[in-house]
Amino acid sequence: MPAKKSKAESKTKVVKAKKSAAPAAKKALKTATKSPGKAKAAPAKLAKPAASAPASVISQDQIATRAYYIGERRQTMGWPGDPSTDWIEAEAQLIAEAKRKRI
Repeated sequence: MPAKKSKAESKTKVVKAKKSAAPAAKKALKTATKSPGKAKAAPAKLAKPAASAPASVISQDQIATRAYYIGERRQTMGWPGDPSTDWIEAEAQLIAEAKRKRI
């Protein structure tokens, strides 16, 4: 069995580790605080095209409401189907409407 280390031994190792890390931290601080005149300017970023506008978000509530009405109509008309196909149809309709609004 390995012998247990005393508290003093473990503390000295922690202090040694902190001391060895200190010069690296000081060096990083010095390089970060150098005058900005010496640093090269970053190239200007080009604006993104308007076509990559953020997509409209379709909520689960919107899909559920649309699926409800699709299901109601389906049952009234006596058409075959189930709630999962109503949900898929509702998603497809809402996505198509969102695309039409963006264009």
